[in-house]
Amino acid sequence: MRHFVHDDAGYLGWLARNPGGFVINTYAKPTAAYLKLHHASCSTISRLQPRARTFTDGEYSKLCGSRAGLKEHAVALVRQRSPARSASDQG
Repeated sequence: MRHFVHDDAGYLGWLARNPGGFVINTYAKPTAAYLKLHHASCSTISRLQPRARTFTDGEYSKLCGSRAGLKEHAVALVRQRSPARSASDQG
């Protein structure tokens, strides 16, 4: 898995080399609050959208890799966000 922040050239190169890969669009610091999975060929993450000037600057970044690897990372982010359940909650 690769995380692209402030690196449009690297991100676009990754897309070109991995057309069958997957991309999670997320905040610059990934959180469970916003994780949107896309196929690498999806136009919403492979072409600049109206009013956008960059892919990986500002408030957004891209996590790139295999679907399984990205899923594993997303699950870890969700677990970090969820408070640990107490013993009394498990019963």
